[in-house]
Order: sequence, then C-alpha cells, then structure tokens
Amino acid sequence: MPKNFYKKGAEAELSKTDFEGICALSKKRISKGYREKTLDDSIRKLRTRSEAKLIKEAASAVNVPHILKVDDKSCEIIMEFVEGVALKEAIEKTPALCEEAGREIKKLHDAGIIHGDLTTSNIIVSDKLDSSKGRKSNLVFVDFGLGSFSKKVEDKATDLIVFKKTFNATHSSLKNGWSKVLKGYSPGQEMILKMEAIEKRARYH
Repeated sequence: MPKNFYKKGAEAELSKTDFEGICALSKKRISKGYREKTLDDSIRKLRTRSEAKLIKEAASAVNVPHILKVDDKSCEIIMEFVEGVALKEAIEKTPALCEEAGREIKKLHDAGIIHGDLTTSNIIVSDKLDSSKGRKSNLVFVDFGLGSFSKKVEDKATDLIVFKKTFNATHSSLKNGWSKVLKGYSPGQEMILKMEAIEKRARYH
C-alpha cells in the first residue's frame, strides 16, 4: 500500500502507509520556517521522542497505537493504524461511552500521564483490538503531541477542564453528557475543588 496523505495538523502530517506488511500511520513533524534550522531540528526531535515515550508508557494503562518505529532524523513516528471511528462520531448514538471515556481518562491520569489535548476526536472507538491484555474498553487514545508526565492534581484537573470545554461545545445536545464522563472518572474531593478553582480563574482572566 503506497504512502498516502491522511491528515495535516499544526505540528505534523499524518499519512497512512505500509510498514513491513502492517497497515500503519506515519506522523511526521513539520519543519517551521520561522525557526532557526538547528533549533527547529532540536525541538522537533525532542517532541518526537517525548511523544513516542508517552505513548509507550500509556500503553500500560489504556489502549494506544503500537509504536512500530521512531526516526529521529525525519522526526517521524510510525505506529499501527487503528481501525475505528472517532468517539466524536459515536458518543451521541451510544451515551454509555461517556462513562467509559471518564474511566479510561482516570486510568491514564493514575499512570501519571497528561494527554494535553483531550477531545472526542482524539479518542478512537475500535472493535478490532487485541484482547490479550485483558482490557474490556474499546477506546483508543491518540495524538499525545501536547502530552506530558505529571502526577500533580493541578495538571490532571487542567486536562479534564480542556476536555470539558471541547466536550460541551461539541456535544451540547447530549443530555447529561459531561456528568456521565465525570461519573466514570469518579474524581475525589481534591480534584473537584481544583477543577472549580481552575474554572473560576479562567472566568476572571
């Protein structure tokens, strides 16, 4: 299967490709012409390595694409292509996915990983996952380009607030959708208070 264009974002180009007979996705970070070349190469290489490490670590807690190759020189990550549909397209037909999303995000946070760009577009619903790991969820997290490692409640709360804003904007017609996400996440009192504080700060800035 020849490499072909899939999607272009602000930071990277995604292309569907073949890797040693495996249907794969290539994520290649785009060079920024406004940055000095040595600095640009260094930043892209660092972010490529960081994202690959996050995905590998996240695999111990949630479903993520399997990393097939990381190429520092081309700032490219090649990973398995996940067959499925974006949660964005499925959640209103299957509201139970709200709670499931909350539960899976909690597992990610408990592993000390902040996604950084939680949206229903960055979670894939797939029925073609390897069940050998014993996981019951069919949700797959993708695009860790803005992610980080952190165990701080502040960072986890911020990750949830980002998701809340995009979730409510995208799925405003879904009755009690966000409440169901929170039910699945089951935040403790410290997390609830931190989220309230972050939202309050946002309102006054």
